Amino acid sequence: MNLGSYTAIPSSELAGLLDAARREIAAEAAGLGMPKLAEIVLGGGYGRGEGGVRHTPAGDRLYNDLDFFVFSDRANKRERRAIEAALKPISLRWEEKLGVAVDFSPVKNLSSLTKVGSTLMFQELRRGWKPVLGDGDFEKHFPELDAARLPVSEAVRLLLNRGMGLVFAGEAIRKNGDADFIMRNLHKSVLGGGDAMLLAAGQYRWRGADRVEAFREYAAVQKLSPGFADSYAAAFRYKIEPDPRLPEDPPGMWRNCRALYLEAAARVAGGGGGTAAETVTAGLRAAVKEERSFKNFLRWTLRRGGARPLDEAFDTPLATVCCMIFRLLAGSEDAPDCPAGLRRLWSIFN
Repeated sequence: MNLGSYTAIPSSELAGLLDAARREIAAEAAGLGMPKLAEIVLGGGYGRGEGGVRHTPAGDRLYNDLDFFVFSDRANKRERRAIEAALKPISLRWEEKLGVAVDFSPVKNLSSLTKVGSTLMFQELRRGWKPVLGDGDFEKHFPELDAARLPVSEAVRLLLNRGMGLVFAGEAIRKNGDADFIMRNLHKSVLGGGDAMLLAAGQYRWRGADRVEAFREYAAVQKLSPGFADSYAAAFRYKIEPDPRLPEDPPGMWRNCRALYLEAAARVAGGGGGTAAETVTAGLRAAVKEERSFKNFLRWTLRRGGARPLDEAFDTPLATVCCMIFRLLAGSEDAPDCPAGLRRLWSIFN
């Protein structure tokens, strides 16, 4: 558990704000009188001590979402949904107070954590969290994994979400959208691509600053495109201390981020930069072939409302949607429109 600061850039102002928020949220949650609600912890960047600090003339402000993880004790589905509904008004009140999204995770029974314990999200939670409600014994319900044992599907998940963010950033640039939304998603596409490569190579590091150094070494050994390591370091810096101003040539920055993303996907797929789209998508599918199952077939059929081609029918939906995003980005050097069907699939399976 990380008991230190909430932010990578020291800020006593934000530390005091978040200390008080944790105490008050704990009191509000305890006051709900829900006996099956066992624990709430603060995870994400602020739980790990790597949250962002946005400097303003009025003082330091939070930048990232607050991610609270909620655990129940032997609650059935109805009881878990009741806990989620009861926490929603607390979330809304604190979003208004703090000016950032305050997210309570879907409620999970402590006994079910073995099913998600190998994901990047929960392994990062295990290495950095702060208590809100309960005794914090959720850790004992799943083992701590070495980073090299994280499944490649977590790299594909990163490519899926950061690729979609890149598509959204391109749309926002064309529409003269919010500068921070654009810059945040451009930088996250670079970070996600770099992290995906480190994951696939078994070289992921748990601390952001350590990943910057590990990625610089990886980029040199693998002879990645010039400037990739510097772009990754700049993206990490934006994450912890954002400066939401657009560059002189936003479309040019988007095209550069697109090129780095495509290179990252090709590396995760087992090839190098410039590999043909069909070769990359075949490689991404092959990278997660161990996760092919009839359950994936049912998930896609029931939630999507239609079947996939026979050779993809048992793939994890993550791979299918990630390949669709890759093809969209590979198909044009300029920011593409996002098809409604792809947007829907991403919202279902991300």
